[in-house]
Amino acid sequence: MESPGHTPGSVSFFEEKSKILIAGDAFQTRGGVAVSGTLKIFFPFPALATWDYQTALNSAKILKELDPNVLAVGHGKMIIDPIQNITVAISEAERHID
Repeated sequence: MESPGHTPGSVSFFEEKSKILIAGDAFQTRGGVAVSGTLKIFFPFPALATWDYQTALNSAKILKELDPNVLAVGHGKMIIDPIQNITVAISEAERHID
C-alpha cells in the first residue's frame, strides 16, 4: 500500500493473516521509534531526508489503523506488539508539527 512521506513513492506491505507490517521508512526503530521526519538524536538521518512531514504523519496514522502484530522497518529492529510504540511515535510527531 502507498505510504508516502519519507519519499513520494514510499510503500508498505501488510500481510493480513499474521498482521505483519513491513513499513519501510514510514517509521524507524533505530534510535527510538519514530514517524519518518521526527528527529531522533541517536539516528537523525530519516528526519533530515523526509520529503513531506505532514504526509509522513498521515501515512503513519493510516498504517496504525491496520493494528499490526509485528512492525518491520528499514532502519532498526522489528517490534512485536507495536501499537503502543506506534501510538507514542504518532503523538510525538503531532507535537512537533504544531
